[in-house]
Amino acid sequence: MLVVVCVAAFFINRQFMTEDDHAKVAAGDCFENSGTAEKPRIKKRDCVDPKADYKVLKKIDGGVTSLACSDVEGSTGALTQVNFGKASETFAVCFKSNHR
Repeated sequence: MLVVVCVAAFFINRQFMTEDDHAKVAAGDCFENSGTAEKPRIKKRDCVDPKADYKVLKKIDGGVTSLACSDVEGSTGALTQVNFGKASETFAVCFKSNHR
């Protein structure tokens, strides 16, 4: 059982080890997701850019999950990064649609 959990943890972490901008966005920033909901590819954009689909409402550092955004007013989604080895690289980005 432990082996399965470790292998699953590796693949979960690996999913977010991409060369996109998900770790660079902060509250007030906007971004485009050119990937999918399961495998996002985040590109930070100026909020007036028509490709800027989403606006970051809050970034929560530490051991969090997408449920951390459930109490962020206006939040319609979350991006999460979990690094079991480094809590400083674990966070959730709470966002909403940038289109009015």
